[in-house]
Amino acid sequence: MANLGKRGTSELMIEFKKATVEKIEKTQEYLQEVSLKIDHPCKRAYNYIKMTGPAKPGDVVLANTTACTLNLGTGGYHYIMANFSTCSSIELFGQGHGMKLKYTPNQIKVLFAEEPDSPLHKKFYQMLNLKGKLIFIGELHSMLLPLCAHIKYHSQNKKIACIITDHGALPVWLSQNIELLKSKGLLESVISIGNAFGGDYECVNIYTALQLAANILNMDAMIITMGPGILGTGTPFGFSGLELGFYIDLCYNKEAQVLYVPRISFRDTRSRHYGISHHFINIFKELVTKPVPIVLPYMDHNKNRYVIKQLRDSDLLYKHPIAIRNGKNIINSLFEYGLNPTTMGRGLKDDPEFFYALGAVVEYALM
Repeated sequence: MANLGKRGTSELMIEFKKATVEKIEKTQEYLQEVSLKIDHPCKRAYNYIKMTGPAKPGDVVLANTTACTLNLGTGGYHYIMANFSTCSSIELFGQGHGMKLKYTPNQIKVLFAEEPDSPLHKKFYQMLNLKGKLIFIGELHSMLLPLCAHIKYHSQNKKIACIITDHGALPVWLSQNIELLKSKGLLESVISIGNAFGGDYECVNIYTALQLAANILNMDAMIITMGPGILGTGTPFGFSGLELGFYIDLCYNKEAQVLYVPRISFRDTRSRHYGISHHFINIFKELVTKPVPIVLPYMDHNKNRYVIKQLRDSDLLYKHPIAIRNGKNIINSLFEYGLNPTTMGRGLKDDPEFFYALGAVVEYALM
């Protein structure tokens, strides 16, 4: 790679290298996992087929190596930016005049559900009505799979939509959880909003996504979360899940039964995420103005006491109704559907309270 150096005092924001595709490891509908011959310790890459076309062994490609070089959570894989071997140009086709990743070299065209070319366009003139709808909001993508499984386990006929925000991975195609849920019939529809893309439907913002899910597609339950890869800085409010807090009051004001899923762990070694995460506490302290219930799972005495003290010390214990439910039934849901989810690399046996919290929220909502 050419050493372009610095421009003024600003360093370059991206690293890329030329590489050759050696092997196609896995192909999904819109995503390929490939092995590369590349001057980099990491040899794996993802190829988004709808952006760069299908890759084959021997193709010469340009790979974004930034995250792997920085050894970030979004690392482990490079991302193919261009394929020099397939064609010199690609022509647009299909409907849609909306852009995502706007004003970047990778800006893409999508058909927004709201835009005039969409067959659903006229339906968006109605006001949002969430009365009687279940809405679960969770900051980690790993919450999605257990939530869907537990909802379906209790009420198989409930239709579920997932709304993916743009504060994690932007391409929905990267989510193995969504692929698995769809294959097992545990998730009916995916809506990607903002600059997230690749859902069954594309929407401009959270309001129209809720309109689409609740009033047009007539879903019974909606789960709002982001793609894999939450960003955190260790500061009280410098994390990408913060935006979800603004959605709580919106849903409450529109008469939804809205619940924010507590992030609970006693295996996370970071003190700010031990017990109930500081993300949850800070969202409820600073952003949530409505008396939305805080639902906790049954835990052993010491753990329960620890979390209750955290809520008391944060002045949340008497600001919000506190409900405690048995979340251990989520074990049955996961077994029923043959699922073995993880969060931060930890499974049910490693970090049970994380999963029990998800079970408790669903038990509260459905019982």
